[in-house]
Amino acid sequence: MARSPKKAEASAPHVSIDELLAEPALVRSPLWLNGRRKVAAIIADATVDPALLPENAIALVSLTAFAPSAPSRTMIDVPLYANDPGPDVLPAAWLKKSAA
Repeated sequence: MARSPKKAEASAPHVSIDELLAEPALVRSPLWLNGRRKVAAIIADATVDPALLPENAIALVSLTAFAPSAPSRTMIDVPLYANDPGPDVLPAAWLKKSAA
C-alpha cells in the first residue's frame, strides 16, 4: 500500500540537494563484512522527492565510498537517514556528525 505524500513530508526533515552535495557520510552495505563495517563516503548526487523515499529517509543519494584497503566504489540510490538506522537496514547512509 502506498504512503500518502503528506505523511512522508511530515515525517522527514526538509533538506535541499545543495546542502547534501559533497557532504561526508557513513555508509553500511553488504559489500563490506555483510554490513558490519561503516565506511566513509562523499555524496555526489541526491534526490529529495518524497514519493521516492523509503520510510524515515531524508534523501536517496549517489555516493563514492572509500573502504580501507579497497578501491573506492560508487553506489547509487542509497537511502540517506539523519542518524544511523541500525544494522538491519542495508544499504544505508547517514550524515557524518562532527565530534565538536
